[in-house]
Amino acid sequence: MKRLVISLASLVVLLAASQASALYSPNPAARWAGGHFFLAGDFAYNTEKDLDPGGEIEDLTAFYVRPAYTLMDNLIVYARFGIQDAEGLDSGFVGGGGIQGAYVLPRAPEWAIGGAFDILFWDTEGRGGNSVDYTEFQLSPAVSYNVPSIPALTPYGGFAIDFIDGDLEEDDTFGLLFGTNFDINSRLRLDGQVRFINETGISFSIGYLF
Repeated sequence: MKRLVISLASLVVLLAASQASALYSPNPAARWAGGHFFLAGDFAYNTEKDLDPGGEIEDLTAFYVRPAYTLMDNLIVYARFGIQDAEGLDSGFVGGGGIQGAYVLPRAPEWAIGGAFDILFWDTEGRGGNSVDYTEFQLSPAVSYNVPSIPALTPYGGFAIDFIDGDLEEDDTFGLLFGTNFDINSRLRLDGQVRFINETGISFSIGYLF
């Protein structure tokens, strides 16, 4: 797990100069029990993303299904499928996946550091029916805190470095994200998140651990 954290830190350096958009990565420093399947439904809404050299993507709305498997404690891989649209861009299929891992500090087990790497392809068209090439990448390091007096609650904060490969480029590569997990029981997990700087957005998910 230490090697995973070091690798994520290295990716931050490599991606820092890239062009940006953003993806919803529920708690990039989440804790997981190993050897389980997980299935979630995600909703994301962004009011705007500034583009380079001008313009913006407005009112982006997305619904995803996210099947996943926990390879070991605190390490999960997942796929993502759904529908996404925005003002001036048609509703279309989205698909992708990612990996997320966390390292729990041995001397302060309420704290964990981790990160996620995501990729998403959006099959969409612009005004006039012109095809838009849109593949999105994001790296999101984060820190989480499992509240000792409320074990079900795990707030987190981090940042996102991301970019679009295709016909669009975003004006800013860097964003902040804040959110929390709430485990209703040992199987059912909620996640809520807000994002700032390179976009203004909110996200919510509900998932079940099998």
